Amino acid sequence: MPDDLCPEADPAAGAALLDTFQAVVARMPWYRTLLAEAGVSPHEIASPEDIARRCPRLSKQNTFERFRLQDLAAGTPLPALASVLTSSGHGGRFSFGLATRGQDAAAAEAIDHALDAAFAVRTRPTLAVNCLPMGVTFASRCMTVATTSVREDMALALIEAFGPAYAQVLLVADPLFLKRLTDVAARLGVDWRRHRMQVVVGEEVFGEHFRTYMAQHLGLALDAPEGGWLMSSMGVGELGLHLCYETRATVALRRRLATHAAFAQALLGPARALQGTPMCFTYDTRRIHVEVDTPDADGFGRLLVSMLDPDLPVPLLRYETGDVGRLVAPRAVQALLDAYGLESPQDLPSPLLLLRGRARERLPNGAHVGVYKDAIYADASVARHLTGAVRLTADGSALTMHVQLVPDAAPPPNLRAVVHAALPEAARPAAVEVWPYAAFPFGMTLDYERKFVSWLP
Repeated sequence: MPDDLCPEADPAAGAALLDTFQAVVARMPWYRTLLAEAGVSPHEIASPEDIARRCPRLSKQNTFERFRLQDLAAGTPLPALASVLTSSGHGGRFSFGLATRGQDAAAAEAIDHALDAAFAVRTRPTLAVNCLPMGVTFASRCMTVATTSVREDMALALIEAFGPAYAQVLLVADPLFLKRLTDVAARLGVDWRRHRMQVVVGEEVFGEHFRTYMAQHLGLALDAPEGGWLMSSMGVGELGLHLCYETRATVALRRRLATHAAFAQALLGPARALQGTPMCFTYDTRRIHVEVDTPDADGFGRLLVSMLDPDLPVPLLRYETGDVGRLVAPRAVQALLDAYGLESPQDLPSPLLLLRGRARERLPNGAHVGVYKDAIYADASVARHLTGAVRLTADGSALTMHVQLVPDAAPPPNLRAVVHAALPEAARPAAVEVWPYAAFPFGMTLDYERKFVSWLP
């Protein structure tokens, strides 16, 4: 990766990381144990660079699977907690994000602040409909929050009953359930244009074909987002919600990357075609510190996140999220846009994180699962026949792409052509298998409470 694309160090963020490290060492015996096992004396750590170079990476395995919760939360009695956020349990074991009452209140304020910057929720009366699965909830001091989980009938009934009384409706959902919600709404003749719609998509990354498809269904004008738009938000159960997120400027940047191959190649490197267009995120450097560990030649590596609140019940430093990302300098991105004659988005934020998605979703052919999941949305007339569930299986180097029809739908005759046109030649599957809804062998009826698995290595 060219040096001029690398972001400059933020002295304030580095100082906050060092202060947090010292506080965690003082409070947490389990962390001192891990340091000792790594041969690190806390007194030898005098800079953020020392932390990055010498301190151990934390993971689910060496924290939640090794130490008792009572030990991890040393000094915070479990009955004194206000809330617990669970991980997805995707690997068969759960980990937890713990919060005191004071931290719960601060989290609500932080979410309001972030959503106000995105959607002006403090000045526009907002009905927030939380359709996130797995009991994921959030609170607000300025929005009306209705939590429906993955009940499309409940969500649509709430919007019909309450929506007209609000200046805007904010949907919060994951990609697969958002597809289900809009499918059911279309069958019922719901007119989303009756409301000023805003959307936050969490739980996993998605592609620009998906964003375009959802915008069309929800009446959003992606080129004029002041009337309503769709943003991605990244959270981690062990760390918290809304850690990294899109802005209007980062969405515009990503759409330029998705449509201008030469610019994308220059910024992302040769693997761009197979790996797809990464999410373009920013984050609050007062809340988290982000590292990219052992980057490859294109600057992409394992994402490590450190929480900068030392008073968290379980303060995690250099925690492996399981994602692959890269940090870039906004000024260098703007210079590259200029070099290719492309308009630079206004207010491109710093820091700027390019996130490819889960490391375990890299396929044997070098492609990422996400490019296949997005390919089915390249043609809306095809996507409306499918649930959005994609499963990939491999026979040697040959991939089969399995897709599921919505109930009572016929297979789209042009599905294979649409998928092939949306994928680079090296990523095209050997076969595209279309399954009737009830015969889909990877989950006959989708359980939206659990993350759908698109690839098992």
